[in-house]
Amino acid sequence: MASDSVDSYAKVMMELDHVVTRMVFENYGMEKYHDEHIRSTSHFIQFAKYKEPTKAGRDVGLESHTDKNFNTILHQNHVNGLEINTDDDKWIMFDPHLPSSVLFIAGDMFKVCT
Repeated sequence: MASDSVDSYAKVMMELDHVVTRMVFENYGMEKYHDEHIRSTSHFIQFAKYKEPTKAGRDVGLESHTDKNFNTILHQNHVNGLEINTDDDKWIMFDPHLPSSVLFIAGDMFKVCT
């Protein structure tokens, strides 16, 4: 059943979030705050299907933005469209070499805390 697959996928992504977040908290010497942070965190999963941008007008599928939440885990599909703006204002393409690749993105709230 599709809902079972989505539920399983969401649980795996939540576990990944907990592991990566713990590593970050430990790296900053703040591991004692990790469990409290996780208890105060809610998770949601969003599936989005982005179409290839058209050449009419601007060549973008989605406007440039930052993620307002603490973090985002992105599992890219076969349409390589994600570009990341670097500190020196260059755009680089995210190319997941494996279908199981994910990208852990530090959101605005994460940056505020660090």
